[in-house]
Amino acid sequence: MKKVVIFYPHIGEYGGIERNIVALTNEICLHGYEAILLCFYDYIDFSKYVSNNNFTEVILGDSKNAFVKSRRLYKWLINNSEQIHGIPLFFGAKAGFFGALSGYKNYVLHYTDPPSLLSKNTNNHTYLVNLITSVRAFISNKVMAKGVLNAVSCVTMTVQNATELQSIYNREFAVIYQGGLPAGCETRNIDRCKNDSLFLFSICRLSTSKNLDWLLEAMAYLHQQPKLTVLYTTIQLVIAGKGPDLARLKDIVNKYGLKDCVHFCGFLTESGLEEMYNKTDVFLVPARQGYGLPVLEALYRQIPVLLNEASRVSELLYENPWVCITDNNSNSFKKNLYEYILTLRENMPLPNTFLESLPTEAKWAAALGQLCEWWIN
Repeated sequence: MKKVVIFYPHIGEYGGIERNIVALTNEICLHGYEAILLCFYDYIDFSKYVSNNNFTEVILGDSKNAFVKSRRLYKWLINNSEQIHGIPLFFGAKAGFFGALSGYKNYVLHYTDPPSLLSKNTNNHTYLVNLITSVRAFISNKVMAKGVLNAVSCVTMTVQNATELQSIYNREFAVIYQGGLPAGCETRNIDRCKNDSLFLFSICRLSTSKNLDWLLEAMAYLHQQPKLTVLYTTIQLVIAGKGPDLARLKDIVNKYGLKDCVHFCGFLTESGLEEMYNKTDVFLVPARQGYGLPVLEALYRQIPVLLNEASRVSELLYENPWVCITDNNSNSFKKNLYEYILTLRENMPLPNTFLESLPTEAKWAAALGQLCEWWIN
């Protein structure tokens, strides 16, 4: 059986990219090929997320020496070259880095978050540490540039990403919009925001880059609006997810006196997430990010979304009445939330083509497979 190869260097936790790779492997197996996932290490036992028997994970082995890891990658690809179908997909910027070091050139590079969206270390270090860090970053960027230029094709998730990456690397990037997983259950046709209680929901990693403090400012603001306090006996916010910012966020909750109406529920199971979606009146996304799959997954379930324009999935959604897009600041976010709730209270949008035409995991995987020459359609 011919092998279709995906290289994703480091699997440390199950998140959006890992979900994408599961979707890709499913599509590969549906086309009758063996899906091969190459990585240096896997801390989550990735195979348990894939149900198809035609999936194989190859762990090449970790090392502190990037050249050793690159040689392992090159050796495996060359030794198996006769069985590889189409062009291997290298997923993520790090994959391109190892592609450059290995000298292997027959790959498609999927570049996720461009440099402007990567968080920078703001810790105070000595001059020597800062100098060493800068030198390492300079060398890494040079290698990464070679990895981009060596690729047969490069692809990213949005036009904004492609524009930024083309300006950095001076080569064209294709755009394939990622999709989420549509609801596995029947979508409930609910008139949101029309009961006597208001339920707001957000899900992400709890880190400062996600702007979750905007949600807490918005909650304090909503509770000060007479129009809302007359309409709703309670206004509740649930934030799902784990991360290093939890303690700080809880301090802000206490500062605003919101302990009774803001709840951090941690990790949610699939059934727990669906239950939360069923209760949600408005889904909130304040983050600045390279895409934003949870936005699509809320929309599949006919849940209105308030979205920061700096979440780059927004470029798909400006004309969509199910989405209210705010400026990239907390003041715009909270004021738009207030107005959007009142609008939805009066008139819910129709599900029509605005929701039916959204990208999905299956559409994204099929298009990416065509780019990698795994199949024609």
